[in-house]
Amino acid sequence: MKTKERLMNQKGVALVVALAMLLVLTFVGMAAVSLSSYETRIAGNERVYNNAFYAGDGGIENFRGRASTGEFVYSTATSGSYQITVGDCTSNVSYTKTVRPGVGATGDVAVFKVTSEGVSPAFPVAGRVVIESILEVSMMLPQGYN
Repeated sequence: MKTKERLMNQKGVALVVALAMLLVLTFVGMAAVSLSSYETRIAGNERVYNNAFYAGDGGIENFRGRASTGEFVYSTATSGSYQITVGDCTSNVSYTKTVRPGVGATGDVAVFKVTSEGVSPAFPVAGRVVIESILEVSMMLPQGYN
């Protein structure tokens, strides 16, 4: 009989259930904060490496523009390097040149192997991306070139 009376007496059960629910909700909240912190770090790293990629790509495009004016094409140097700034990032561009004899009236072709390393400054680690490209530029003199 006493066992039945004890089961019918539920004083304090609501407090225990409320505390258990509060504990569960605390763990869910802590997991949400941890997950959002992790996602924020991922987004920050992606931004740093995207900046480095675009700096490297900017270095390739800078070389392509300078080569199209003949700056590297008619030079006697077979290799070189330079640095440019793209926004708050830098690009270290290096190249090697070989000359491939042309066939018929096409003239010789300068073949460049260009490497551009984009560097994005960031705290605590800088992002670095290396892009390589092969460019072929005709060495035919434009009309009126002396």
